[in-house]
Amino acid sequence: MSGAARGPGFRFHATPAALATVIERLAEEDAASLPLLGSEDCGALCAEAAGLAFRPGQAIIGSGAAAVRQDFDVTLDFPPDSGFHVLAAALGTRLVEALALAPRLDDPAGFRLNDLILQHYRRGSFGITPHRDHIGYRGLVAIITLRGAAPFFVCADRQGAAAREVPAPPGHLLLMRAPGYLSNRPRPFHFLGEVTEDRLSLGLRYDSRRNAPGPSGAGDSR
Repeated sequence: MSGAARGPGFRFHATPAALATVIERLAEEDAASLPLLGSEDCGALCAEAAGLAFRPGQAIIGSGAAAVRQDFDVTLDFPPDSGFHVLAAALGTRLVEALALAPRLDDPAGFRLNDLILQHYRRGSFGITPHRDHIGYRGLVAIITLRGAAPFFVCADRQGAAAREVPAPPGHLLLMRAPGYLSNRPRPFHFLGEVTEDRLSLGLRYDSRRNAPGPSGAGDSR
């Protein structure tokens, strides 16, 4: 990606125009990705993550046909001066700039990344079975792969029908539409397949149920 631009403390490889192009694509594709961070920035965030306290994610969410199985460790606790907060603020600003070029949200003025979740998938993990994010997450969902490898798919239902992989290698930002994105399509089902290389990813969302920025306890899939 040409025209790299610096956010506070990070060198973004995605300009507002490039992000706007991806945001427009979500109307038909549900999710798409593009390069965002270089190896140096990814390495620094991975090093910071090594000092954070992770816990096992809830193994099963829901029940019956709607049950979601997941296999990862997770943290929602970031120090006030964390690089993850710096990244969230910088990316939020860049996305707002992109949304001015691609007016796809019904309330762009309210959009902000106020929910952070860092997930660690060990090699051999089965990932997460097909699910949809909580309906309280609005506008756009952002996922940054910091290291590792596992295939991310969007699909048609909880059985994984019509699955389409969205490549998101380390350094890539994956964007997925959420309620409030101007589309008549229901929010997308998606899943993460088998983890072939130890994977660390940061999820950033706008949780409309919260008034203040920062991590919440609502990081598990639905």
